[in-house]
Amino acid sequence: MIQAQHHRGPDDRGYANPAPGVWLGHNRLAIIDLSSDGRQPMSRAHFTITFNGEIYNYLEIKQELLSHGYKFTTSSDTEVILLSYAHWGERCVEKFRGMWAFAIWDNQLQKLFCSRDRFGIKPFHFIAIKNILYFASEIKALKISRIFSDEINQHQLMRDVQLGWSVYSDETHYKVIKQLKPGHNLVYSQEGINIYSYYTLQKKEFGVSEATELFRQYFFESIRLHMRADVEIGSTFSGGLDSSAVVCAVHYLYQPKGFKTFTVWYEEADERVHASKVWQAYPSIIPYTLKPDGEEIVHAFVQASHQYDAPVSGSSYLSQYFVMRLAHQKGIKVLLDGQGSDEYLMGYPHSLYRYFATILRDYRFDQFISEIEKFRKTQGWGMAKILDLLVKTVLSTVMSEQTLYTLEYKHFYPNAFGKHLKTNFNMSSSDAEPLRNFSWHLLYTTILQTLLLHEDRNSMAFSIEARVPFLDHKLVELVYSLPADFKIRDGYTKYILRKALADIMPPEITWRADKMGFVTPGEIKWLRNQLIWLLNEPMNIPQIDQKIWRKEKKKFLQGHNHHARWIWRVASANYWYTYCRKPAVV
Repeated sequence: MIQAQHHRGPDDRGYANPAPGVWLGHNRLAIIDLSSDGRQPMSRAHFTITFNGEIYNYLEIKQELLSHGYKFTTSSDTEVILLSYAHWGERCVEKFRGMWAFAIWDNQLQKLFCSRDRFGIKPFHFIAIKNILYFASEIKALKISRIFSDEINQHQLMRDVQLGWSVYSDETHYKVIKQLKPGHNLVYSQEGINIYSYYTLQKKEFGVSEATELFRQYFFESIRLHMRADVEIGSTFSGGLDSSAVVCAVHYLYQPKGFKTFTVWYEEADERVHASKVWQAYPSIIPYTLKPDGEEIVHAFVQASHQYDAPVSGSSYLSQYFVMRLAHQKGIKVLLDGQGSDEYLMGYPHSLYRYFATILRDYRFDQFISEIEKFRKTQGWGMAKILDLLVKTVLSTVMSEQTLYTLEYKHFYPNAFGKHLKTNFNMSSSDAEPLRNFSWHLLYTTILQTLLLHEDRNSMAFSIEARVPFLDHKLVELVYSLPADFKIRDGYTKYILRKALADIMPPEITWRADKMGFVTPGEIKWLRNQLIWLLNEPMNIPQIDQKIWRKEKKKFLQGHNHHARWIWRVASANYWYTYCRKPAVV
């Protein structure tokens, strides 16, 4: 199992057998305290830990523990977790700011305490049958365990194909394998397994008059914490607002010399014209760029299909794969990334429907008309786009998220699952305000959890730790709690970010209206060229209706692009089902 995850930590390997029938293992990626003192599993008193991630405020917690009389023998954050657990017990996780998945064996109480960070940045998968528990960062390790079964979770496969969700709640693509949900703890003892939530994102009270300054303060604080490392740090960089905010903040706070950024581009999607504005503003940046060729695309797809433990549900994930590979080639072990901001700063285009629905529900008709006019100017909307927005806004006003997503699930793309395609997800309301409720589900149900899974697998494939400053919980709680017009306003999404950081970013980036990110020509160009062989593979997924698949595939090859994303998902799922589903030889 450890060998199957060797790529996650090639610097060291350790095992511990603290009690009969209890084994902990660890592959180490040395980031903080590079000495052998920081190796894992680590034991103190009757506690033994294996830990993946970073506790960014470990120095502050360490000072607090020192004041309580605790002694430290390392400079690692791993030891801080152990002694925090010794002092505060299971509630220690409430003090942590960071990303983590860890397990602590308490030999005195004969129990295992496991935890996953608030937003699920770091993975924790497990199999539990009767009195047996296996857990690991990646599913490929669990597939080697003696209680693994490769029976597919049909519900998850359908969500993947119809909606592009690689994970949902505690489910994976395998019936027998679960994931510990974000913000949850797991306790295993002779009494069995107890899983409970220690964190729920909720609206809090903030003074709106100082919100912009608070955002700036919290964001800079997050950047400072995320820059703690004993190795070189670089950044992914698309030229978009989020990655630019991260890179510009690093330079504003630290004025680093030779800070490396990594960008992928294609002829059909070239962001370098925007990225160059930041490179010019901060000339000490060392930019690395890559344009993947056809052979690289095929290799990346095959490797990613095995690495993800799930189908490659979108071609954009391959762009991230290329970025991580490029950073690895340049010797980087830690990368900052702009992931996570769209989900609560409302950067996605379909956030606008819920925003305008929020205004309508409050009967602010003058603001409704005014905002549409502002977006028309900043985005260059024509009448067709405005009519489309009005229809979808009305639907978002009168329908629940459950109804909206059920319609998308069953009717937006072809149904190749027939009678099996039943609604198998819960989009219950977390907040009465449409925009805030939508944001909550973006974070926990629909998009972010899939993005984080691919981010983790792409980065760890190249032994890189990917850090996401936008997902510091203090920052998320602030923006999540603010009124809608702090997030979308005057024809712009992510309004508070733009206002708070306008002085450190080039204006062409700050007030850039379009959104691109790491897009690719994959679903259309690659699938008709370098990856066309995927469409020639026999369809082996038994739930897929062969007749519908052949019909839609034929239309796609004749030049119809309306269902291109769905074609990619089905072809990718079929490849994964055929070649990656069973355990690999280690």
